[in-house]
Amino acid sequence: MILDGALLSMSGHLRLAPPSPADDQFFAALRCHPETQRYIPFLPDQFTPEEARERRAVRAADETLVDFSIYTVASESESSTKYVGAIGIFHIDDSYKSCEAGISIWPESFRRGIATDAMHRLLTHVFEERRLNRVVFHTGVNNVRMRGWLERFGAILEGTLRAGNDGHGGYMDACLYSILEKDWTTTVKAKLEERIKLMSGLGDIRD
Repeated sequence: MILDGALLSMSGHLRLAPPSPADDQFFAALRCHPETQRYIPFLPDQFTPEEARERRAVRAADETLVDFSIYTVASESESSTKYVGAIGIFHIDDSYKSCEAGISIWPESFRRGIATDAMHRLLTHVFEERRLNRVVFHTGVNNVRMRGWLERFGAILEGTLRAGNDGHGGYMDACLYSILEKDWTTTVKAKLEERIKLMSGLGDIRD
């Protein structure tokens, strides 16, 4: 599914927009990056811009998901926007008011607060604009960075999916986290916003 417009993050430093043809080469490179594959082991070793284009076209017609590219917003020091990752929701079930969420950030952009800012905007869309009740996150047991982020901001660990990911060289366990709408309103939103407000700029923050 493609939204009509872009979403501006709370800090004003990021813009979440529907993926464009110009993003295909960057998305393909991100998907094949060793750091991405380290934590999402079921991804293919090779992924071309042409495959990214085909994937984008198919997913644009799928009503059960919404994809975004993450861009930095042009500032006085940067004359243009920059692609820094991908984020989105999928497995949207309007009957159960639920979905799954995922994010991938360029490793060179780690520890700059991008995940926090982008995920805050995505969850605002999920809970306050789409009015869903539950969002789920799957992540590998070895993804200490993502697990730490989820737990820090109030996501609840529901359990471990044994051999939940079919990775390179064998199956891997995966952790299942969730955030409910009541968690968002009472805990998660405030924690994220407190962190974002501490920023004097994306380069000054540490996830």
